[in-house]
Amino acid sequence: MKKTLLACLVMFTSFTACANEYQSISHATYADVEEDNLFHIETLYYFDARKALGPYNEFSYINTKSNIGAFYSDNEDDDTIGVHGEYFFNNFVAGASYRNSDSNWGDVDYYEASFGYLFTPDLIARIHYRDSDARGIDGSFYATAQYNLSLNTTDYVGFTASVDDEFDYLSLDTKYYAELGQGRYLTVNLDINAGDFDHWLLGSNYYFNEGLSVFASVNKSDDIQVGGRYYFNTNWALSGSYGTNLDSDFDYDMFQINLTAQF
Repeated sequence: MKKTLLACLVMFTSFTACANEYQSISHATYADVEEDNLFHIETLYYFDARKALGPYNEFSYINTKSNIGAFYSDNEDDDTIGVHGEYFFNNFVAGASYRNSDSNWGDVDYYEASFGYLFTPDLIARIHYRDSDARGIDGSFYATAQYNLSLNTTDYVGFTASVDDEFDYLSLDTKYYAELGQGRYLTVNLDINAGDFDHWLLGSNYYFNEGLSVFASVNKSDDIQVGGRYYFNTNWALSGSYGTNLDSDFDYDMFQINLTAQF
């Protein structure tokens, strides 16, 4: 069994707190899991800059900036490439995405379109339609809604609900963001899926300052992940994580490293 050690991020550096704005965010990720490995790159461009809340990778819960993005993933069995975008006009938003998966089991194209309305800066709802050319799979509709509950001038709780047209799939994702003072921050995520697919995930990030953080997560299947992220400056970051399963019948070792560039 292939084993790897988690790269530790132990260096503390002071960062000056300021309102950093970014228009492009890109990631390059390499993951090693037992006999498999994954390489993934992605980039996202906003037509108007988004302001970081404090930590360089934390932004407002609801995005209202038009954007376009692309990604490519490659592992032992599957190559996937995709593009996506959203356009905001007045209080409306239209989105579309395309993804192609070329695997050992065939070549499949996936399509999705969405249309939504921004009721307030803290509430947005969308209707989505997704389809593919996979044999035996019909297109389907689903709806999503996001709500941002401001607790004070800095802290919030965000909610994202999703349901399909037959109510077979229900999900609720929540995020708590808090400024702890002295340049420290905390986030807690709880994602719950119900219906035919029952699952949950709990995760958290603790920020020592705007550029240095540690994170951990656990899910219903007993998968756990721990890691850290370090920004060398306001534009470049490196993160590493280790994952495994607490059930001895399904345990594995996963090492992941990620390079982030944002400008």
